[in-house]
Amino acid sequence: MPHVQVETFRLFIQYVYTGKLLLQDSGVFEMMTLAADLGVEDLRSACEDHVTSTLSVESACTLLAAAMEIQDRPGGKSASSFMERCIAFIGDNAADCVKTNAFLNLPKEALIKLISSDFLCLEEEEVWRCALAWAKQRAGVTQPTAHWTEEERARVCHHLSPLMQHVRLLLIDSAVFAEEVEPTGAVPMELSLERYRRAALHAAPPPAPRHDTDKRTQPRLAVNMFTGSLILQQEKSAFQAVINNWCGTPKQSWRLIFRASTHGYSAQAFHSHCDGVAPVLLLVQCSRGEVIGGYSEARWAAGGAGGYIPAERAFLFALSEPPARYTLLKKAFALCYHPDCGPIFGAGADLLISNNCNTNSESYSNLHSYGDQLAPASLASDYNFTVRDYEVFTYKHN
Repeated sequence: MPHVQVETFRLFIQYVYTGKLLLQDSGVFEMMTLAADLGVEDLRSACEDHVTSTLSVESACTLLAAAMEIQDRPGGKSASSFMERCIAFIGDNAADCVKTNAFLNLPKEALIKLISSDFLCLEEEEVWRCALAWAKQRAGVTQPTAHWTEEERARVCHHLSPLMQHVRLLLIDSAVFAEEVEPTGAVPMELSLERYRRAALHAAPPPAPRHDTDKRTQPRLAVNMFTGSLILQQEKSAFQAVINNWCGTPKQSWRLIFRASTHGYSAQAFHSHCDGVAPVLLLVQCSRGEVIGGYSEARWAAGGAGGYIPAERAFLFALSEPPARYTLLKKAFALCYHPDCGPIFGAGADLLISNNCNTNSESYSNLHSYGDQLAPASLASDYNFTVRDYEVFTYKHN
């Protein structure tokens, strides 16, 4: 097996003979591939568990580099899904991940993979600064741009050059472009001219239509407002802004307090994490992939008449195309508390998540207290449904 590092094979043999496993982030994917090739299922599973349990701000870039290094080797396809998981994690936590030494030591191909993503949650000025910091690290240059020698400038530009087509320079603020980007000498002349031509027309590029393939004018998801969500990821990230606009606070950040796939699908697990918390925002991913949910300024708590809890502001929603919101009509029935059920909105019940909702079809939606006469009968495509996962958030600073 010429594609396997000697140290990885030594640790593999040690595991086979002793059952002892010593894994390092830099070698875990190679070990996973080796285990899959040789049919050692318990070792392959242990490698997957290691990646899942250790993925963090500190380890994400190291794991991404390791996954990319072996994905094209014989048998390396097992690392591809983990590579995408690392990219998604770094995108969601970009502001912290880019500050690590592991980010500065990423291989060029891994960095390009990140800065090409629409879901790298950074303003474009910060994407540029990260790319520049990486290039300076590679070039061994520590001085600010104004103090570079011509030889240092050439070294930095050599490393910046393959990155330039992936940084969306046309979206960068004009002052930052003039003060930080152009002085590096890394911007092709024709791109500088186009940038200044746009500025002269007082036309910062508008958000590109979805069918436009020119990424230079497509804003990224600049801020991840639902940190930790597994439901509002990737192509569903755009709904973050939709929900915040519905709530009336476009820049609101949310704190995850409960995820069924992590904390448990039982009613008891839900109530132990969510009772007494307000405001609340519920995201439900049904087994077919559709996402529905609700918001209320009130909290789930025992003691109300019939279990009902009033609120002035609440709504339900379906994140379809186009997304739809259904406002609260009967304010006395905003929420409902039942110890043997998960979250309940309305007296319909307009949305009820059952106990152990991932193993039955007892969850349902019957719009009654929310929505007008034109509203559909149910938020979901079916009256009853099975839940793949659900998450509950509250305001980040609560």
